[in-house]
Amino acid sequence: MNGTDNVVLEASGVTYYSPQDEAALFGWLDNTPCVESYRGRSCTLYLTVDLSAVDEGGLREIVTLYRRYNIDLRGLRALSADRVSPWFSDTARWWHDEAFG
Repeated sequence: MNGTDNVVLEASGVTYYSPQDEAALFGWLDNTPCVESYRGRSCTLYLTVDLSAVDEGGLREIVTLYRRYNIDLRGLRALSADRVSPWFSDTARWWHDEAFG
C-alpha cells in the first residue's frame, strides 16, 4: 500500500501466446475500472489498483486475468478481506486455495 487508497500488485511470469494475446491483456486492464494504471519492468507487470473503486466485478476480472495469463494468484493476497471485501477471501471461491492457501 502506498499511503493512499491504492495497492500495487506485482504480476510476474505473465504468459502471452501471441502479440494479439498481449494486446488483449492490456485492453482488458484498460477496461477494468479499478485498475488505475499499469507498467512493466523486466518480466514483471505492476498493476495499481484503486481500492476505493474495487467491487465484486472488478475483483472477478482481476482474478480471471491472473488465471488466464498464468500469473501466480498468491500475488492477489494484497486484496484480502480487510482491504476490499470479505467476498474476495471467502473460502468457497474457486481461487481461494491458489491465492490464500
